[in-house]
Amino acid sequence: MMRAPRVVVFALAVLAAALPAAAQNPGEVTERFSRTAHLDANGAFDLTNMFGDIVITAGSGRDVIIEAVKRVQRPNPNAARALLQMIDIQVVEEANRVDVRTMYPRPRNFPGSVDFTITVPADAHVSVQATGGSIRATGIRVETLKTVSGDIELADASADQFATASAVSGSVTVRGLKANAIQLTTVSGSVRVENSQCERLMARAVSGNVEYAGELARSGRYEFVSHSGDVKLTLAGATGFEVQANSYSGTVRSDFPIARRGRGAEGNGRGVATPRAIRGAFGDGSALLVLRAFSGNISIARR
Repeated sequence: MMRAPRVVVFALAVLAAALPAAAQNPGEVTERFSRTAHLDANGAFDLTNMFGDIVITAGSGRDVIIEAVKRVQRPNPNAARALLQMIDIQVVEEANRVDVRTMYPRPRNFPGSVDFTITVPADAHVSVQATGGSIRATGIRVETLKTVSGDIELADASADQFATASAVSGSVTVRGLKANAIQLTTVSGSVRVENSQCERLMARAVSGNVEYAGELARSGRYEFVSHSGDVKLTLAGATGFEVQANSYSGTVRSDFPIARRGRGAEGNGRGVATPRAIRGAFGDGSALLVLRAFSGNISIARR
């Protein structure tokens, strides 16, 4: 008489354990997209995507190779497949320009995304805009990289004049970028620049650290600002610089001997941490550093 209840209890326990697993792993349906377009020398490539990660690398030929994966998650596979067909990837070839657009149906909470893997000619001028998803670019000639929710990573790239990368919720990391001017911004995330060459650099973060590691260009101008994060510089080379650094509620220190300039300026010739600000010069003062923090610390260290 006791066996039936035990069997029922066991079955219910198995069912209860299985239901959360199913809820945590909704069905995903995917579809691959592939397209090749031609781009002449010094052409432009522009990509706009709403949701999904983007990877762009420089190739050796003249072709733009576009590989994409469309994704839709729904417990019902048939419903997912129907929604998948509503995502449209448009590729437009114009005079020495290739534009790629991902079109989603309304509403904005559509449960789909598109991940892109793209190869472009090394001399193509690249611009990318995304709403949700990370952007990772290597070896390209960059103009603009923007995402609302996601990280940006840019490595071994260049720009003819001006390069910009911005995120709202995500970090921006740049390594080995060569440009005349660079602008990097984020609201919720950090900004890090390593071994890059430029005459002008502006990096700002509202909630996060701003870090720079590498050499300074002689006569270069660098501005680093963080509202609720630290500003950290690790400098290599022997380029002299003039520094204007202050924090509202953090400390400011320099490992470089700073010769104080200006009446009432705070600082220390030995580079010891000071309460609020440093204003002065190291060496010939050829480069300019403007460092600002509200509730974070500022440090200038030697590599």
